[in-house]
Amino acid sequence: MTSYSIPSVVSLREQTENGNHKFEVVSLFAGGGGSSTGYRMAGGKVLAVNEFISEAVKTYAANWPTTKILPGDIRKLSGQEILDLIGKKQGELDILDGSPPCSAFSTAGSREKGWGKSKKYSDASQENVEDLFFEYIRILRDLMPKVFVAENVSGLAKGVAKGYLNQILRDLRASGYCVECKVLDAQWLGVPQKRARTIFVGIRSDLWKANMTKKLHPKPSDSRPTLEQAFADLIMTQQDKAESNIEKYSIFKLLKNLKPGEQHKKRFNLVKSRRDSVANCITATCGNPGAAKVCHWDNRAFTVSEIKRIMSVPDDYILTGSYQQRVERLGRMVAPFMMKAVAENILALGVLNADAR
Repeated sequence: MTSYSIPSVVSLREQTENGNHKFEVVSLFAGGGGSSTGYRMAGGKVLAVNEFISEAVKTYAANWPTTKILPGDIRKLSGQEILDLIGKKQGELDILDGSPPCSAFSTAGSREKGWGKSKKYSDASQENVEDLFFEYIRILRDLMPKVFVAENVSGLAKGVAKGYLNQILRDLRASGYCVECKVLDAQWLGVPQKRARTIFVGIRSDLWKANMTKKLHPKPSDSRPTLEQAFADLIMTQQDKAESNIEKYSIFKLLKNLKPGEQHKKRFNLVKSRRDSVANCITATCGNPGAAKVCHWDNRAFTVSEIKRIMSVPDDYILTGSYQQRVERLGRMVAPFMMKAVAENILALGVLNADAR
């Protein structure tokens, strides 16, 4: 791969809001709009979203002002409310997307120790977030879209969490869908970042064909963009220099002693990136200046503009709040190029052209 180009928000609006869109989506737990941006890159129109975090709602609205937003706790939302809002009947929607909060299953941290406890998300918290996947399933059964896509961290497919995974799969299949689940890594789907995610894809049973078996996920590319390619035309501003400077923090000395591509032996989250490779996973905590995290080879934090490129988020994507809040918003997103690949693969199956039930 010799080039790296991300379409702008302006171009995506023009492409998907003029009536020429290829399919329609509703997104639950939409965050700041990462997955929504990916669907738009694939030619989709996002009709409505649900999001609990007010700062994420502000970010979403700033970029996609024509999308209808249902703010608040999903537990208080019904599928019929969504259908009424988008003017559709059960079974008519193309894709239901969703990324239920997933810190309880993350491979970074204590995992099981966090289950069943209140989780802090930016400016709010929720109880028992690991149960929210079943709220997604409740809405799925109300809407009965042609296809659903659900995303979660790769840790859901590991260790004790597999019990949750198996229960989720049982409930999804019992909802009337043929379902496949696979861990995809964004670095092999056009994103200059190691970012493994568990992706569920389901086709409604009346639309399922046998030749779709094991074809619900995109095939990985044999090449990947490098950070040097991703950053090629970026210009460092004075604000960037100030926000990315970590010299006053203890991790700076540790970072200076690492070679490009090296991970600290004790502070394992501290990694010095290589210009000729991809970045390690950008997390919500990467915006904390003194935290151990993936860093630039110039012994500094990544700038917001660089993290946008690492995430495959458009340069003109509006992010609200402080440096820490903006990076957190990016770190919680689904990488748009990953969701673009998932959506394009679904389009290729032909199922979205089928008659609604």
